[in-house]
Amino acid sequence: MSQKLLKQIRNEWRSNIWLCVELLVVSVVLWYIVDCCYVMYTVKQWPLGFNVEHCYKIDLGTVNEASPEFIKDLPEEHLWDDRTELIERLRKRPEIEAAAFSRNSHPYQGSNSGGDFTIDTLKTSGYTILRIIQPDFLRVFRIGGVNGETPEELADIMRERCAIPSQNLFALDFNIYDMRPYVGKDMYMLGDTINSIKVGAVANVMRYNDYMQGQMNRSVFVPMGPREHAWSNELVVRVRENMDHDFIENLTADAPKQLRVGNLFISRIRSFDDIRDNVLLNSERTNTQYMIGMAFLLVNIFLGLLGTFWFRTQQRVSDVAVRMVNGATRSDIFRLLVGEGLLLLTIVTPLAVIIDANIAHMELTNFLETSSFISFSRMLTCAGITYALMALMIIGGISLPASRAMRIAPAEALRSE
Repeated sequence: MSQKLLKQIRNEWRSNIWLCVELLVVSVVLWYIVDCCYVMYTVKQWPLGFNVEHCYKIDLGTVNEASPEFIKDLPEEHLWDDRTELIERLRKRPEIEAAAFSRNSHPYQGSNSGGDFTIDTLKTSGYTILRIIQPDFLRVFRIGGVNGETPEELADIMRERCAIPSQNLFALDFNIYDMRPYVGKDMYMLGDTINSIKVGAVANVMRYNDYMQGQMNRSVFVPMGPREHAWSNELVVRVRENMDHDFIENLTADAPKQLRVGNLFISRIRSFDDIRDNVLLNSERTNTQYMIGMAFLLVNIFLGLLGTFWFRTQQRVSDVAVRMVNGATRSDIFRLLVGEGLLLLTIVTPLAVIIDANIAHMELTNFLETSSFISFSRMLTCAGITYALMALMIIGGISLPASRAMRIAPAEALRSE
């Protein structure tokens, strides 16, 4: 069968050259589409490094000075004392598992603090998020350590006034993917070369959101000062799983009497499920538009290949008839026609992969943090998917007209010729 295919391809080399050119162009375009889908799917599947289920953000407000309920002449200490009292009351509620103040730190936060961080002679470039938190923040979002430390254990380490960088702090700048050797060393933050903080542990990567790559996934967790929570802009809580029903309604009802401290009150309670949906709305719309566009291109590619091989097979009805007159079975003819198309695809695929590799080398493909712009496994996977998709398109383009050609009586087909 292989010799027959090679002989047939050689005999029809003129038409096959143009068909190979078409297959080559289609293969490169299809590979690019597959690679885009591969990157989007891969990024979406990466672990987030945190958990927002049963988590809520509580916004605080202060009574207006014009209100008759405003308490005047409170000492300066009330700024942190009132917040301390309020969060302690929250922690005592049976449904709340953990609560913490933080500043520009919680997941799906659109406004963050950050800068550069230095350990020994290594200094980050670009932007690294500085998450100033109370230790229980790690418990709220269940952020663990690379050595298997539980959120509770990381929180205890942070209470010793230690910083906790994420595992990928130096990955982009220095290809260092293991931060554990730096535990116990001093870290300098945001250009400060005098004051340092000890690295107490290494946390798992806390991603910026479900679709983000690169430097925005780097974090350094730093403990909030004893009275720094007076100027924090976030209060986050985790509710026990079996007590999450109607939490917002119940806490809102209790807030005026039980959670009013001085001039401080709870103004709004939001679920992190809602916060996440709002933050990801634009990204999901963009991804949906990309997927629709790529699906449209795939349909056009399929129809193009279908039409090409349909027309090619229709032109060979007499050839099919001659083969059937000489004793060829329908399965023999079908294997011959399909085998010819797949052999042509196999011939052009190595050349297409070379072109694909050059496209990736020129950094024209989508960025993927774990492998820069390309890797052998990514190239092999996308090339394999591309080959499989094109093979299915070729089989579909050949099968339908071939089955019709084989149903025509050989004498009738030859007479028409």
